[in-house]
Amino acid sequence: MRFFSTLVASVLGSLIALGFVIFLGFLFLAALVASSDTVPVVSSGSVLTIDLAGPIPELVSHDSFNQTFAGEAEFDLYDLKRALQKAAADDRIDAVWLQLRGVQASWATLQEVREALIAFKDSGKPLMASSGEYMMSEGDYFLASVADSVFASPEAFFEFNGFYLEVMYFTGLLEKLDVEPEIIRAGKYKAAVEPFLRKDLSEENEAQLAALLESHNNVFLEAIAESRGRPATDVQRLTEDPAFLTAAEAHRAGLLDGLLYDDEVEARFKERLGLDADKSLKRVNIDAYVNVSDSEAGLPTGNEGQIAVVYAVGTILSGESGAGSGGVGSTTFNKAMREARKNRRIKAVVLRINSPGGSASASDAMWREIDLTAKEKPVIVSMGDLAASGGYWIATAADTIVADPQTLTGSIGVFGLLFNIGGALDAKLGITTDNVHTSAYADMFSGMRPLSPGERALLQQAISATYQQFLQKVADSRGLDVAAVDEIGQGRVWSGKQALDLGLVDILGDLDTAIRIAAEKAGLEEGTYRTRLLPRPRTFMEELTGTLSAQGAQAWHHLRATPAERALVRQARLLDQLAAMHGTVQARMPMEITIR
Repeated sequence: MRFFSTLVASVLGSLIALGFVIFLGFLFLAALVASSDTVPVVSSGSVLTIDLAGPIPELVSHDSFNQTFAGEAEFDLYDLKRALQKAAADDRIDAVWLQLRGVQASWATLQEVREALIAFKDSGKPLMASSGEYMMSEGDYFLASVADSVFASPEAFFEFNGFYLEVMYFTGLLEKLDVEPEIIRAGKYKAAVEPFLRKDLSEENEAQLAALLESHNNVFLEAIAESRGRPATDVQRLTEDPAFLTAAEAHRAGLLDGLLYDDEVEARFKERLGLDADKSLKRVNIDAYVNVSDSEAGLPTGNEGQIAVVYAVGTILSGESGAGSGGVGSTTFNKAMREARKNRRIKAVVLRINSPGGSASASDAMWREIDLTAKEKPVIVSMGDLAASGGYWIATAADTIVADPQTLTGSIGVFGLLFNIGGALDAKLGITTDNVHTSAYADMFSGMRPLSPGERALLQQAISATYQQFLQKVADSRGLDVAAVDEIGQGRVWSGKQALDLGLVDILGDLDTAIRIAAEKAGLEEGTYRTRLLPRPRTFMEELTGTLSAQGAQAWHHLRATPAERALVRQARLLDQLAAMHGTVQARMPMEITIR
């Protein structure tokens, strides 16, 4: 009997291994097909078509496997901006057609794309924008308004009704689960913890969000007013009474230049470029054009040195950046920063931050590597959508901080978060616990009981000490008194424009602005250097290996677990994100701020 079971197991294992090898072979062949002919042949008189639908990622791997099987975008924000720079210099590109199909990006990202479109328009080449039958949102129009002409289909929707911020609260859920949050914070505006304490906005949080929204609205109105050549007050009036939601009404209000279908927009391009109506319009899609080299497009490709762009994207975590983490690991980041510091070809470093913060200790470890690098080479920060709390912490080690007007930054404050799940285990699963300990504080992080007054005081002392360290770093970096930093700190979130007025950033601009400053500080002339992006994003096979390993361990645990253990796991999944913060000091901004 044992021989038979062993034989079956051996055969089954061989079949699984063979199937996995065949699967990998299929992936390899498919990726080869997907990656073939990626460099386009660009004909003279071409129109670059930029189809923007969905998110604009900060950074992609450019791995064919990821694009084919993981749905990764074929270009990122840097690629998009670089493509517009190449198109402006490329004699083969006569115009750009911006096609908007529901772009989903934060406003700082949109601002960077908008600036790149303005720079292209300055080349004198035609730029037209259209949304076809898709609804044109405020974000779409923020980009489209730069164009020489903006079109939408006659029956399309047009959203131009102002902005709002919405916060989701979990207090009711925790009450239903009998989970008691234990929260200690430094900073009266540290709204990251409010979703676990309240069911609505506090007075302080409402004030900061209202200020952010007003700042954003002003930037938006001024941008549209400048592009369309009308007063900002006039544009603001269009969002109010009577509001409208159709392209036809937007056309009557002067926000659109025509109600045209895509074939009619194509005819406009032919007319603008002096082509016969029966001639085909030569088009090259941005997915392919990003693979055109700078030299082929006519941009200078100097070789006197490199500027490293080191990315810190996502929640700041301890350890490696990994599949599904959704964040930047301090170990991975520090390795990239050391590479930028030790490589003699790299003359300066641009730190690109798009992070709401996270672990205070991980942020400080990253700050240390940035500080060491700044002692040897110029380090310039470029703030993307978010550079708040821990994201601002690491920025303080740089020489210069560049922020977008709509960057969310600041949030100088810290908090500690623990969850008492003892009541949930008892009420939902009938599980109780008891223990022995060597001191009264030994089990304070067990999560099975409330904190005692002495334990809360101990944690408050630790949180306050971390906050003071944060204040000191900002004060030293910005040349301010600690008391002055505390006044604008307290966990409050500011826009990039507000942060400039407060002295938290040095200049308003985008990634290109930061790269130019880095080049100047390194003594590199324009066109004499290259950029190098670090760390290298994980390929599909690296992601797959990590995912399969994790799934294999999960499956093995599921097979070995008892029914009670499996039930406990199902309950735990509901609190997975929250539990990750349990017992740690967090330097992060409110859970999510999305302006819609």
